[in-house]
Amino acid sequence: MNILLQLAGAVPPPVPDEPKQTEFIVELRIDDLRLDGGTQSRESINRGHVQALAEARERGVVLPPIEVYFDGQNRWATDGFHRIQDCKNAGITTIRARVVEGTQRDAILASVGKNSDHGLPRTNVDKRRAVMTLLQDTEWGQWSDREIARGAG
Repeated sequence: MNILLQLAGAVPPPVPDEPKQTEFIVELRIDDLRLDGGTQSRESINRGHVQALAEARERGVVLPPIEVYFDGQNRWATDGFHRIQDCKNAGITTIRARVVEGTQRDAILASVGKNSDHGLPRTNVDKRRAVMTLLQDTEWGQWSDREIARGAG
């Protein structure tokens, strides 16, 4: 059975020749998210941005889902750490998430390019941290400068 279907708690009947779906939008418990696996490419959480998200939420703004990679056991957050912090501060226990099938390593690679063109702009320290994550990896560190730049956003 597809691990994303397990995550979503849905088991639709098999349909012959139907393409495999590799991502879903679901509501996840925040306590079930892994935030400790090197998938946060920012240096720190920006309190002002968390406050701005809280104010938007209180006005009824529906924020986009966070992104999570699911490896069959762990749900690795790759994007939306400020939204997660806002929910925690407000006592909200669940959050909408776009769940993608993938490993912790896939999640780390996805995270280094996040927020290059949307959300809270990355600081120079955040950008350097993303590049260093790639350079210090035995596989990714072998990439060309152009590939590193593309991967880091």
